[in-house]
Parts: sequence; C-alpha cells; structure tokens
Amino acid sequence: MRLEFFIAGGKSCCQERLFQVLYKNECVCVTLLSVVPTDIFLKSFPVHPKELKDKLVIINEEDGGLSDEHIASLRRYVPTLDDIEMYKSHKGNSRELHVVDQYMMEMCNIPNLSARLDLLLTMRELPICMEDLTPLIIQKIRMCQQLWACESFVSVLEYLLAVGNYLNQNAGKDRAKGFRLSSLTKLSQLRGNNRKFTLLHALVEQIMLREPRLATFFLELAEFETVPGASVKGLTAEVDVVKNEFQKIVQYRKTYSKSKNEVSQHPKFFKDLKAAIEKHETDLRQLMKRCEEMRKLYTDILIKFGEPLDQDSQEVFGWICQFISDFKKVYSEYAQ
Repeated sequence: MRLEFFIAGGKSCCQERLFQVLYKNECVCVTLLSVVPTDIFLKSFPVHPKELKDKLVIINEEDGGLSDEHIASLRRYVPTLDDIEMYKSHKGNSRELHVVDQYMMEMCNIPNLSARLDLLLTMRELPICMEDLTPLIIQKIRMCQQLWACESFVSVLEYLLAVGNYLNQNAGKDRAKGFRLSSLTKLSQLRGNNRKFTLLHALVEQIMLREPRLATFFLELAEFETVPGASVKGLTAEVDVVKNEFQKIVQYRKTYSKSKNEVSQHPKFFKDLKAAIEKHETDLRQLMKRCEEMRKLYTDILIKFGEPLDQDSQEVFGWICQFISDFKKVYSEYAQ
C-alpha cells in the first residue's frame, strides 16, 4: 500500500532524493512503486527499517554500525519538517506501506536524527583527518629543522651575496646587504656574454674553487628533494577545523548526557562515545602540539632569512627546492 496523498501530490524533495539512493538512480514512477522488488532496495541499503534506530546508536561499523557510505547517504536524506508532518499524519498500519515509506517514517520518528548522523560521520572522519595531517606536519617540522641547522646553506647564500655585489660594483651599483629568497629562482636567468654561463654557474664556480665542501650542502636538506605540498598556514587551518569538529562531539555528549532517559536507553553508546572522546582528545592534543612546534620553527626560519612573517611557506620552501634542483644540475657539470 502507498499513501494516497503521495500518489496525488507527488513526492517530496527528500523522498525524491531517497528514491534515487535506494534504487540506485533507477527511474521509478510513484504509482508503480508497489511493484518494484524490495530486494533492489536491500542490495543498496541492507538495513531493515526497524533496525535503523538501533544502528544509529552504534558508533563503530565493526560493532555492527552503519558504514560511512550509508551514514553519508542518510545524512543527505534527512526528512524535512514537511516530510515529518506528512508522514506523522498517516493513521494506518506502517507495515502495509512500501519499504521506502517505512524508512521515511522511521527516520521521522528518530529524535535529533540530523545531529546523530553528523556525530557518527564526524566520529569516523576525525581520526582519519588526524592521521592524514600528522605526517604532513612532521614533514614541515623536519624541513624547518634541516634548514635551521644547515650552516652550509647559509654559507652558500653568503657566496651568492658576494658574487652579486662584485657584479654590482662593476656595474656602478650600490652594494646590497642581503636579498630575498625568491631571488634564488632567478640565478639561471642572469647570463653573461657567454649565454651558456649564468650567475648560478658563477656561484658554483666560486664555491668549487674556494670551499668545495659547500657544494654538497643539499645533502643536509634531504626533505627539500620534493616540492612541498600543503603550507604551514593551510595545515594550521586544517588543525583548527579538526579542533572545532572535536568540540562539536564533546558538546553533543554534554547536551544529550543531561537526559537521563537517553543515557539509560543507550548506555553502551554513551560509554563508547566517552571512550572515543578521550582517545581523540589525546590524539588531538598531540596534533596541536606538533602544529604549534611547526609554526614556531617556521617563524624562526622567516626571521633568520629576513623574510616577512606572513610569507607563505609553500613559496619559501618552493624557492629553496627549485634552487637546490638548479644548483645540483650545474654542480654535476663541474663534478664530471
């Protein structure tokens, strides 16, 4: 049986979306839904309508909870206020309704459905986000540490400044006290009368003549072999997002733990939620500690090399990566 006003009035927006997910986007007419085999739905979403409420109080999929995909789907098809009003006005036996309607009625009867789905999805995504961010932050920390400790790189920059000032003097220009790291990417573009001889060649030549040990400075900067990905600023923003999402989980527990009825009905859910929060809090605290270390180290790098404090790390590390790549190519010509 199907509700008559659905046949007469058509599907609600939420119903339309639910039909699409349950029937894998097959075109199904409202008036013909009763003849659609139920197993099509079960293959797409193998949870009985009456089981849905219980599934939403199981945090982990391995404990029998919904999969991430199912949670994400249900999250998109949460009934609207109009849907809830429409279904609750039905006075007949819900078992006689089509399985899609049974699902909609079950969803309408679950309190705080949207908040519960958001909680479950966040609980699944939070540890994954922290796992993804951790190696990226550690990489930035290592880059900063290597750059800070690499005195040979500083010596190479001093040689470059000396070569540059020698050229300035011959050209009648003032001596420079320093230069921006962005200049490192332009050395191969400055050529002399011999078009194959660049400023980078002059730098490598002087180093090889005076202090050849400095020519392998790049061995101390192993983390700069690859072009940097996410920036320090971007990673910090990502950590802030994770922190805010964690606070939402904590707030959910505080809000619904006040209801003795809610806690007594689902003691395992709140026990598991508490355990998960404690674990996530430990992991988040460690992530935030590493993020703060990364930010401090990068600030120290900017100060050391005279760069603006708002200079993006992707650019700074990118300039150094390109310089190392260009330097190694010219160095290999001299080393042959």
